[in-house]
Amino acid sequence: MQTTDSLEALVKPIPILQWLVVTVLCAHVVTSPSLAESDGAVLFVLVLLIGNGAGLYGLPRILSAKTFVTVLVIADTLLVPATLYATGSFRSDLFVMYFGIIMIAGAAGNLKRAMALTAVACTGYVGLGAFEAMTGHEQGPLGTYLLRIPFFLIMTLFYGAMAEYAQLERQHKERLARDVLHDELTGLPNRRYLMETLVRKLDESKRFNLPLSCAAIDLDNFKDVNDTYGHHIGDLVLKDYSSLLALESRGYDMAGRLGGDEYVWILPRVGKDDAIVACERLQESVERHLFGTKKTTFHLTTSIGLTTYLPGTGPHPSPAQVLKAADLALYTAKREGRNRVCHLPLVGPVTAEPDPKPGGRSQDRES
Repeated sequence: MQTTDSLEALVKPIPILQWLVVTVLCAHVVTSPSLAESDGAVLFVLVLLIGNGAGLYGLPRILSAKTFVTVLVIADTLLVPATLYATGSFRSDLFVMYFGIIMIAGAAGNLKRAMALTAVACTGYVGLGAFEAMTGHEQGPLGTYLLRIPFFLIMTLFYGAMAEYAQLERQHKERLARDVLHDELTGLPNRRYLMETLVRKLDESKRFNLPLSCAAIDLDNFKDVNDTYGHHIGDLVLKDYSSLLALESRGYDMAGRLGGDEYVWILPRVGKDDAIVACERLQESVERHLFGTKKTTFHLTTSIGLTTYLPGTGPHPSPAQVLKAADLALYTAKREGRNRVCHLPLVGPVTAEPDPKPGGRSQDRES
């Protein structure tokens, strides 16, 4: 998966970035007037180098990549200010820039954007330093001042990479969660998501005493499409059909694909008559649509089986019972000649042949 590859690409250079951070910090220690003439500089540099080496090559053996990255970010967020304090490089403007870099990297969530924003900030910082020099303001040691620009850039590389890693990891998890609950071909909710939603909507329907309708849908003679035009065209048909179904759905409806050319349409707060109207609208939309490609076009029809749950008229149904009633209605629509909507009661016996509605193609099988 592309996101996984991107995560691995960001994890690999982490040791290099960390060594760059430590190298810049060591340079600050070596050029620090407060430590240059004492053994403190040597000791500090040794602690930085040995601690960094132990962390980089020891922690990955006992921690996951995510935990390892988190530990590095926390360690550097503490280590950098401590180093700057020990070397006397803790002027307020430096700390403002340092924590500004962390905020820039976190807000950008992207290494390139973070670098671009930091370049602008560094330009302003250099301009401020030049202004102070020309106006006679007190300057710190030249070496320390010159090290600040690479310091800012290295910090941006580190925190920008960590921010991008976190952003990609979040997107990766969201994509995995979506893939578990959505059909790969059409992007519609899959059977698992539909069943979970139907459980929730049935409970809401009972709680608020509102009707709920559920339709089982498939395309008429879809097998002939695959046999005649091939599975590639069949996949295009399923995508087009899914788009038509999504267009006919309201914001709180749920339309999903069970598999093959079988779909389920959950219509909360919709009674029998309004559900039939909605399904007939979908039926007509499918009938008008040109399926296929520019070179090969054809028309298709759809059959829809519909049932409605009315709280208080019978036992509270399970999702399986609702789908079974809708499937039976779909079977009846197929048996009656396809290209029609058939409604069956959720509870109660099924009568003999129904009388068609005036105008049409919808069948109403109520006991």
